Amino acid sequence: MLDLALEDGVIEYVRDGGFGGEAAVAVYLLNKLPGVGGTIRTQEGVVTAVRVEHNPTPGSGHVMFLRHMLVKKFEDYFFRSKIYNYAHIPRPLGSISRQDDPPTEACLYEWAFGAEGFPWEVAEYGGGTLHVRLRDWNQVVEHFHQVGIDLAADVTDSDNAKVSKNIIHQFPFDYPHDGELNPIWKRIDFGPASAPMDYEKIMRFLRDHQESLVTVLRGERYRMMVLATKYLDWSTRATLSDYEFGELETLIGYYRLSSLQHHISRGGGGSPGQPYSEDVAPTLFRSAPSQ
Repeated sequence: MLDLALEDGVIEYVRDGGFGGEAAVAVYLLNKLPGVGGTIRTQEGVVTAVRVEHNPTPGSGHVMFLRHMLVKKFEDYFFRSKIYNYAHIPRPLGSISRQDDPPTEACLYEWAFGAEGFPWEVAEYGGGTLHVRLRDWNQVVEHFHQVGIDLAADVTDSDNAKVSKNIIHQFPFDYPHDGELNPIWKRIDFGPASAPMDYEKIMRFLRDHQESLVTVLRGERYRMMVLATKYLDWSTRATLSDYEFGELETLIGYYRLSSLQHHISRGGGGSPGQPYSEDVAPTLFRSAPSQ
């Protein structure tokens, strides 16, 4: 069920977006998106996937946003470095963390249009088997593996390994003779089971590639990624100072605003209008979950 904080921002419920082991997704057309850093109001409705956690531990909605954000920012780095030519990660847009009765923990992200469940193998006319390949897939998996994020996990159906999962393709049945699908696809679901992350390896990558990351992404985005990784790693979250918590929350707010800017501007003047509502900006959950 959609969190009550979103009700006055709901233009329309669109459809059920899927149900998995970690969360359920519903699709809404929204013009008010809550999250760390503030609630952003838009002029244009945003087709938004609301991923609601089955196990709503305090702060887990914000954690999912941070995981998704890290994946997206690393992709921005790869994409802008010309490693591949089409972005394959939807934008994270916000998050909900409310310990009401019942509690709600959710991540909001840009809905990926297309279909899940294309076959990894198809029958050839001569009776053989054609293995289906996704253009850019190997580059994406290889470069995220170098970072410490496994995007090759959980991409086959649990009941049929020949059917894809967590990959949304806009033209999933346009097979050329060589079995390679075009690159118009998006990888979704960045929960721990679907996209395992090695935070120590991620932090090493951030430190080892600092100069390049800052050049490509800008210093404030790099700082946000470093602080987010430190927050996500239970072994280092307790070392965050109050200043660093506040800094991370502010950086997330600016990042979300930038991601939604094209939905906010009025007319051709580029005016941001009124991006933030009167709501108090939510804060990240300060304590690490009990072990």
